[in-house]
Amino acid sequence: MKFAFYIANRYGKKSIEGNRLLSKPMIRIATFGVTLGVAVMIAAVAIVTGFQNEMREKVTGFSAHIQLVNRDLNRSYEYAPVTDEWSYLNEIAQYDHVKSIHSFVSKPGVIKINNEIEAVVLKGIDSAYDWSFFEKYIVDGTHFSLNGENPANGIVLSQYIAGRLQLKVGDRVHMFFMQNPIRMRRFVLTGIYETNLKTYDELYGIVDLRHLQKLNGWDSNQYSGFEILVDDFDELRAVHMRISDRVSLEFNENDESLQTISTLEIAPQIYDWLQLMNMNVWVILILLTLVAGINMITGLLINILEKTNQIGLFKAMGATNKQVIQIFLITAARIIGKGMLYGNIVGLGLCFIQLQFGIIGLDPDNYYLTEVPVNFNWGYILLLNVASFTVNILMMLLPGLLITRIRPTQSIRFD
Repeated sequence: MKFAFYIANRYGKKSIEGNRLLSKPMIRIATFGVTLGVAVMIAAVAIVTGFQNEMREKVTGFSAHIQLVNRDLNRSYEYAPVTDEWSYLNEIAQYDHVKSIHSFVSKPGVIKINNEIEAVVLKGIDSAYDWSFFEKYIVDGTHFSLNGENPANGIVLSQYIAGRLQLKVGDRVHMFFMQNPIRMRRFVLTGIYETNLKTYDELYGIVDLRHLQKLNGWDSNQYSGFEILVDDFDELRAVHMRISDRVSLEFNENDESLQTISTLEIAPQIYDWLQLMNMNVWVILILLTLVAGINMITGLLINILEKTNQIGLFKAMGATNKQVIQIFLITAARIIGKGMLYGNIVGLGLCFIQLQFGIIGLDPDNYYLTEVPVNFNWGYILLLNVASFTVNILMMLLPGLLITRIRPTQSIRFD
């Protein structure tokens, strides 16, 4: 191995005459190929994971990760009531990866402003609700407070709904509910949000759940259900299965039980779309790795042809095929390592600039986002680097096999 390292070091330095022993154009082309491939792969992974995180956050911001609702066949926006007297609620709150659990009430209605009418599903929340999601997307005003003993009269609507009804913060909102008899509630618009996820922006408004309980004639401990947030989306299926197994075992005195509904079931089309992105990323990673590897193979073959007489000389002096192959693998590893270093600098640098300044924008009507999202998942980036380096080195073994066919008696005379 010392012999291989010594010769490889000589190939990376200038000779006495000042000419590189290794073809300078080949080094530059190979290094550039690896740099470009690694930079694009890092950007692809950062952008796709960023997009997936943003979309998941928006969907779960409206419906949470898991919902606990009455076990019936109702799939409308108005659920049969459930109470908070289930013994396992506190137990579920202590499960691993369960971030929080809070009650909610949902009820559809109609907002009428002058001659304009808009259908809206109100989501009623309690004081345990985490406003961090909507705070991120509120574009005007703020959310209402739930600390008082009396129900808060505030309402938070989307920019889409407020724009269609020409509402602004501070305006009164008259909401009608189609029940017998028809009921009306007056709210005050305290905040306007915009997530650009039109499926939800066109539908939801946020109010104090006590208003909806009163409209439904429910007691203060009756709700549409409970929303559960998890702290790691990758653990969602496991947490959902555990909660589902637990709640299916218990019934109340009315022979009722609760069921779990995962966000994957609430918005399957969105998650299927996000899953397809993973396939696209794999295609990009495989193609770029192959391109970089073929580029390196070509460069290594050229280098072997340039050094054919030297390879024959090494063998004539007693060097084994393994030692000679090691010379070129070490040289290739240094080129790959240098290219990957530059690729990481370029890829991470571009992603950091996008994260800080949002230079590249998107059409929210098509992508549900106003700018290209970026997520630095260091585990993925490290794995990407290790895998790329390993695959490229393994691909270098193919041209290395050519060395075993070179005979000293012929190669020394090779011109």
